[in-house]
Amino acid sequence: MAAAVLTVTRRNPVYSAVWMLVCFLALAVVYLKLEAPFLAALHVIVYTGAILVLFLFVIMLLNLGPEELGREMPPTARWGAAALCAALFAALAVPALADPRLGEREAAAAAVPPGYGGVEAVGKALFVGHPLPFELISVLILVAMFAGVVLAKKKL
Repeated sequence: MAAAVLTVTRRNPVYSAVWMLVCFLALAVVYLKLEAPFLAALHVIVYTGAILVLFLFVIMLLNLGPEELGREMPPTARWGAAALCAALFAALAVPALADPRLGEREAAAAAVPPGYGGVEAVGKALFVGHPLPFELISVLILVAMFAGVVLAKKKL
């Protein structure tokens, strides 16, 4: 959670991207703790490897100077935003922690089907259970690639 907070509080976008890397790797560790090594590997390859490199590429391409980053918010506004975030977090966390099913860890572990998080289970979920969203995301990525090429060509 500290890495996520540091991701959004750093003024320098490159430092934010580095903290996002730490956050992505921590999420991969969560997948490993949930005994889903394939999902952890996929997360590291896709998000940490591809998406974060894309973010860094865009950050370096923009080459933002101190004048483009703008000036910092006054301390009162920062504390107000932090208090609002804490209140929203509490509004979500309190009902979740009050859930009586939270302590039933053994029952939840027994309910996980064999092969959960494996290659076959993920493939079936993507291609059998949800083929339309999977294809729409691939079209969205293709459009983003074309947009990147068009924007790069205008610079030349």
